[in-house]
Amino acid sequence: MSDCRKKSVLLLKGDKKENMDDDLFVSMLSQNGFEVTCIPVLGFQFVNLDLLHKAIYHPDEYSSLLLTSPRAVEAISKAVADKELLHSVWSRKPTYAVGSATQLSAENIGLKVKGSESGNSEQLADFIIKDLSIDSFSSTSSLFPCGNMKLETLPNVLHAAGINVVCMTVYETSANGNLQKCLEEFIKDKGFPEYLVFFSPSGVNFAFPHLQKLGFLGNHDVKHVAIGPTTEKAILTQGEKVFGVAAQPTAQHLCQLLTDV
Repeated sequence: MSDCRKKSVLLLKGDKKENMDDDLFVSMLSQNGFEVTCIPVLGFQFVNLDLLHKAIYHPDEYSSLLLTSPRAVEAISKAVADKELLHSVWSRKPTYAVGSATQLSAENIGLKVKGSESGNSEQLADFIIKDLSIDSFSSTSSLFPCGNMKLETLPNVLHAAGINVVCMTVYETSANGNLQKCLEEFIKDKGFPEYLVFFSPSGVNFAFPHLQKLGFLGNHDVKHVAIGPTTEKAILTQGEKVFGVAAQPTAQHLCQLLTDV
């Protein structure tokens, strides 16, 4: 077992395109005395953008727009070139989002967002049920552009409340092909981190085989941290203990968790 480097944080996030969000985590943690490294765990490929284009240009067929990741927002941006038109056609329909990162991404393409203070899909579903007009529950559906590895929590909770949801897969998630090489280089340069932070269940599942090979798992000096309860569950399912859970997917909540130790 190798000793870990104190106050060293390894963020296992999405991919390199999430630079703005990464900077928020890196800058806030660095300002609080942590040594931070971000390694991309996932890769993404956009699909069905023609179907998304048609859906976005027919807002009357939907009661609202549901967004649970910056990647879904990026898919909309790729499918709809005219952002002013996007704003105009959806200005009379509510757009709901989880977390500040998704909110910022949505606002950057002209969408006005509600519910971003929700920390996870279940909390967002509760917010939508309270916020959405009862008249729209059965008359139209909510449009949910999502990834192929989405959890069913949001559509299931809304369906149970009588809200129809159209799930449209607009991106596919895969593992970063250079992940093991990146982890090997990290260990060579910096040793094991004190905190290993996971941001999604898919990130956990893709990263764990590589982490097992390289000695991250079973090393009690390395503390596993989860962003949200679904990511926590994925870590526990892999047989590892969870040191702490950030209640919401924000840099502030993660920083507070690590500094309150």
